[in-house]
Amino acid sequence: MKNNLLYFGPDASHATRTISRRSKASLRGSLVAKLPGFARPRVIQFESALEYAFLCLTLVRDDIHHIWDQPTAVRYIDAAGHPAKHVFDFLITKSCGERIAVAIKPMQRVIRRNFVSELERIAAATPKQFADRIMLITDQHLDRQAAAEAARHLACSRPALTEVAA
Repeated sequence: MKNNLLYFGPDASHATRTISRRSKASLRGSLVAKLPGFARPRVIQFESALEYAFLCLTLVRDDIHHIWDQPTAVRYIDAAGHPAKHVFDFLITKSCGERIAVAIKPMQRVIRRNFVSELERIAAATPKQFADRIMLITDQHLDRQAAAEAARHLACSRPALTEVAA
């Protein structure tokens, strides 16, 4: 007896802001992932090669329960004393329940824009119910070879988007 398969596309990204799809300077895209915290496979968006590398390295870990791309903005007061908002690149929930808000930037930009100082103000304004801690990831933190291997692993273990019809 032959089983009939039904195709169900992945759930849409839960990002709170739309990423720009056009850029001459950086990699933009999305991938489909299935984590224990997702009811079904879901689209996760990224806006740079650094974000993609981080995402691949994170998705192959066993202790990751959920990833929220472009989560709700955190409101804070900037260095000039003006209200501002920051959208983290990812909000990671580990299997133990710890929530980590992740900002991913090239080291040159971190230095040039004094981003560590800004991130300290953002961290001080981040509600504890949003994230337990803040993490800054730069190109100096990521192993490109390990990220490429993680991407290959993910390509070979894509989540199924079909189900057997009853």
